[in-house]
Amino acid sequence: MDDTTQETTDLTLPPLIRLRVEMQALDPIRLPPYAGSAWRGVLGHGLRQAACVTRARTCAGCLLLEHCVYTRLFEPQAPAGQQDQRFAAPPRPYVLEIDPRAPREYPPGSSLSLVMTLLGEALRQVPYLIHALQQAGNRGLGQTQARFSVARLFQERQPGSGDWQPVYSAEEGRYTPLPLAAVSTPPAPERVRVRLLTPLRLKRHGHLTSPERLSAEDFLFSLVGRLRLLASHHGGNPEPLAWPRFYAPAKTVILSQPQLRWHEWTRYSSRQNTLMELGGLLGTFELSGPELATLWPALWWGQWVHIGKGTTFGLGAYRLEVGFES
Repeated sequence: MDDTTQETTDLTLPPLIRLRVEMQALDPIRLPPYAGSAWRGVLGHGLRQAACVTRARTCAGCLLLEHCVYTRLFEPQAPAGQQDQRFAAPPRPYVLEIDPRAPREYPPGSSLSLVMTLLGEALRQVPYLIHALQQAGNRGLGQTQARFSVARLFQERQPGSGDWQPVYSAEEGRYTPLPLAAVSTPPAPERVRVRLLTPLRLKRHGHLTSPERLSAEDFLFSLVGRLRLLASHHGGNPEPLAWPRFYAPAKTVILSQPQLRWHEWTRYSSRQNTLMELGGLLGTFELSGPELATLWPALWWGQWVHIGKGTTFGLGAYRLEVGFES
């Protein structure tokens, strides 16, 4: 696969693909209320089992740390002396896309799917991810160890196009990716509605942003910051995403018509042996203003990489809606 950087207007960002894994339930499967954590655990355990050659209990101190497929995807490490001042590790090069409306229960023989976005070096690791899911399916999902099989893998021809093409089937056993397509950003509208699909967790001054306090600046600053980090660590050019270019335009964007609520989500972390509170904002709001066009490429791109905390679980997903009536 040609993994050159992708361009959207004048932003040069990491190469990106969206994949949809189609699976078949072999046992009765019951997913938790929010499945992002479960699927991340399945992928992580499967990939570590497939990739780890030392069989050590932890990755700390491993000689192969910088060369391991598992750590590159699930526990990436910043090169010595290049750690970001605000982040201990680079952002992970994948995002799970979880549909909260999807069924939670699947009888044997039924189909279930998982959509994910991969960035940068992760594009080269798709065969490992397929194998990891196959291994996880043999071992079973959740406490009941419900088994599943990987049937097919689809790649979206261009992010957001809805044109999904088959690139792998279990029968053939061969992965044939589509050529990397340039990302085409539609024309900027005068106003846009942002629909939060999964809980959005933003922090300001050390505190999570509540529905009443979300501002356009909070959303846009978090978005541009995430894109800059992704470009810095996973390919692309972070310079066009520098703060001086976006700071003044972001302050002119107006957030209106907020229809937001707080959605609580609690998950158990086996690694930390504790319950974690991961609630966030759901709902819609509108953005408008004379400088919206300046932020539009970043807004459009952000749909595929999410923003805020917990993106690897699928949190912080949003979609843009234009041409709506008030």
